[in-house]
Amino acid sequence: MKFIYIMKKVIILATIYLVFDVVFFYLLPKNLKSNLYNNRAHRIKSFYYHHDLRPMSSFYDHWGYEKYKIFTNDLGFKDKSNRKVRFKKRNILFIGDSFTEGVGLSYEDTYVGIIESKLKNKYEDIEILNAGVQSYSTAIYLSKIYYLLENKKLPITDVVIMVSSGDIFDDAFKYLNVDENYILDHVDHKNKIIINLINFCKSNTLFYQIISRITPPKVIPELIKSLFNKKKNKLNYNYQENELMKISNEEISRMYFLDLKDYNYFFSEDEYKKWGKKGIDKSVKNLKKVVEITSNRNINLTILYLFEPSIILKKPNNEPINYLLESLKNLENDNSKFFVINHFYDEYKDKYESYKKLFFINDIHLNKKGNKLVADEILRKINF
Repeated sequence: MKFIYIMKKVIILATIYLVFDVVFFYLLPKNLKSNLYNNRAHRIKSFYYHHDLRPMSSFYDHWGYEKYKIFTNDLGFKDKSNRKVRFKKRNILFIGDSFTEGVGLSYEDTYVGIIESKLKNKYEDIEILNAGVQSYSTAIYLSKIYYLLENKKLPITDVVIMVSSGDIFDDAFKYLNVDENYILDHVDHKNKIIINLINFCKSNTLFYQIISRITPPKVIPELIKSLFNKKKNKLNYNYQENELMKISNEEISRMYFLDLKDYNYFFSEDEYKKWGKKGIDKSVKNLKKVVEITSNRNINLTILYLFEPSIILKKPNNEPINYLLESLKNLENDNSKFFVINHFYDEYKDKYESYKKLFFINDIHLNKKGNKLVADEILRKINF
């Protein structure tokens, strides 16, 4: 009885605190909340396709060289501002992983944002949407596209999928299968009530913002250090970037991502035979279902495959890369096209120079210039 009494007290106190926290956080000015939000607060869980961005959110994120502000529209897509999407005669949906979300950059500097600017200057009755989120793979592309078309009934006319090399690993190990209802199976929380409670607390409580900044404990020393160096880092941003650009070819060759297990099916014959070929087949099977879904709705589908630093800097074995590209090419039909995005770095004769100019140093993601050149190549290859 004493235990039950104590538990009741704990539940009552926790409820009172939660209500107070939610009300207090709600009353804070929007600009202040944007600064308080941890960058995980609006990366929410999805019952249907694992994870997403919260609709109508604004928060600061840090990737690459700078701190930048993210906005999402009412559909939960990264956008140039918080806005309600007004569909047009032609509505083009881009989807992919972190390369498509454009981590490290404001929306206007991502390849999707650049394409939007150019297409809207050319056509009046067109809408561009970016459904890409980091850590997506073909399993999520399939589940989310079906959800947006079937559940949300979005009047999409064109879909552009950007496939990256890491999708194969994620499909093979990180995510499970997409069921007959196009819901992605995975090992995280699957109960809708729990998912909604987690998502609510992440965005509506000060408690979450504090706890998420100090967990895991190993981040605390770096957090304290950043408080003292904040002004210095801001003043020396250009200096820091210039210093990073002085990196040697030998240092680039030793970068961590060149040895990630995500890509070793390209470089190891054993890994390719062990899981790489099966992973490619699984990813292509997911994309084949996307082809069927879009074809049945008379939606134009374009599948793109982006050459990443792991391929540019370290030549892959012929068998895995050829098998992947041929399998993607075989998905083409009257409504579906496939293109390789591998000419955006042609102006650089040296692979190390192309990496330094087009990607964030010590990272695999495209910088502003890289996104611009990728956007230009996409516009040359797709007849929008």
